[in-house]
Amino acid sequence: MPEKEQKREEVNPQQAFIENWQKMNMIIQAMRETPALSDVKREEENQDVFPLTKVEFPEEGGILTYMEGQEYPYRGFPYFEFVETMDKIKKIVKGMVSGIYHNIYKGNKAKLLTFLSIAWAIKRIFYAGVYTFYRLIERFKIKPIRYCQAIRELYRAFSIERKDEKPKIKELRIMLRELMCMILEFDNAYRFRFQDLMEEFNKENFKKSPIKELNRLIDIAISREKTQELKDMWTLMKMGLLYLKIDKKLEKMLVDVFSQIDLEKVKLTIEDKSYCRPRKDYSFGFMQK
Repeated sequence: MPEKEQKREEVNPQQAFIENWQKMNMIIQAMRETPALSDVKREEENQDVFPLTKVEFPEEGGILTYMEGQEYPYRGFPYFEFVETMDKIKKIVKGMVSGIYHNIYKGNKAKLLTFLSIAWAIKRIFYAGVYTFYRLIERFKIKPIRYCQAIRELYRAFSIERKDEKPKIKELRIMLRELMCMILEFDNAYRFRFQDLMEEFNKENFKKSPIKELNRLIDIAISREKTQELKDMWTLMKMGLLYLKIDKKLEKMLVDVFSQIDLEKVKLTIEDKSYCRPRKDYSFGFMQK
């Protein structure tokens, strides 16, 4: 067999893809006038970047990404196109909520009451926003089986059909499922926090009073954040919970979904914890025990 053909056969396609992907990222970063949102995020969080060595697709589901210097594989694959799209959505939402907070909630309580009284308009804005963001991520959706275990469980709970569910609510449930799962899958800062807080989650309390239980979890998150900026982000989320007061159908849907989640399957695994420990922006519950 000719030497060139033998070398061609010895090439590992997976490794070749990883190397080409890394080179492509370097070229794109060198070309950009404005850094990618994912690059800015890494700089802001001061996270180390480790070279990829191998990617596996287990039969039971998920993706395992192996990196140099790491004892355990990372559960997921942070493909830059997905990550950048998710970052755009999050930044837009945070900007919108922050604007509402500073211009209505913080400025004048009378304005807030007026704002909340126009329930029909707020619902239209919310549904339109969900639809818009769903369309943004639609072409990036990954196969459900390739989500990590925690997100596969969330996806499963969101996928359960409800008796006598109206078409509009079903459509909203599906769109929220895709948005939440994609964001959590491709942003480990949010995913690890989600998994951390789900260990504190009380299903019975949530069924009785969803807003009260969510506020309790947010208070825990605020106590574990190490920067004021992220504490403020959770405060904005508290304000966002007021929406559930005027959209009882959404509230009921969330109660149905989260009542179905197997909490054992969304807990941080030993692999997850190995990537949580180096983080300097959040004090995880398991690190306080």
